[in-house]
Amino acid sequence: MKKIIITGANGFLGKKITNFFKKKRFKLILIDKEKIKKRKNIDTYICDFTDEQEREITFQIIKKRYKSIDLIINNAGYTGSIKDKGWITNFEKQDLNNWNKAFEVNLNSIFHLIKILKKNLESSKGRVINIGSIYSIRSPNPKLYEGLNMNSPAAYSASKGGLLQLTRWLAIQLAPKISVNMISPIGIKRNQPKKFFKRYLKNIPMKQMCKEEDILKVISFLSIEAPKIITGQNIVLDGGASII
Repeated sequence: MKKIIITGANGFLGKKITNFFKKKRFKLILIDKEKIKKRKNIDTYICDFTDEQEREITFQIIKKRYKSIDLIINNAGYTGSIKDKGWITNFEKQDLNNWNKAFEVNLNSIFHLIKILKKNLESSKGRVINIGSIYSIRSPNPKLYEGLNMNSPAAYSASKGGLLQLTRWLAIQLAPKISVNMISPIGIKRNQPKKFFKRYLKNIPMKQMCKEEDILKVISFLSIEAPKIITGQNIVLDGGASII
């Protein structure tokens, strides 16, 4: 049975990725900062990705327990919220603590995980899929957030941009045994204010935000169907927004 690691497994997208691969009869190894419901053929690990020591302990346990890993989906992400002081605010008031948290989760933890599990991936000629963001290749438009209690701080864009470069670097360093790719979606439609949604669509030729199902289709392709010659690529799901 093939083994897959999914980080951020308790999030909106993480749960959908988990359910998708459960149907494919993979052995699932789920990691999240919160407790995950245990099910058949699913192993769960609680780990705070902002804590380097906690990551080291968790990743070493996984390394020793599973001799081979077929697929890692790095889905865990720090996006911040209105509850985080110094996150949804102007640049001068953005908090360094949040900057560090974003980099620990969105970038450092991925470097850390792949570094420790390199040999496990090599033994099965595995694949790595990193979940990025449209803001890995373009800057947020401040006008989208005017008058709304929303923002996309520097830390998020910078950490996702760093992830893109890490993806490309790893693709070269880990070839020819391991492929590494990234998926960068635009905003996912959830419960955003109508004003934000209307502004957002003005900048998208296809006039739609991303859906979790869109990302799942690309994950399915990269993890199961894609030839291994595809590596170091950033699959952008933005409805044409980045080419206008």
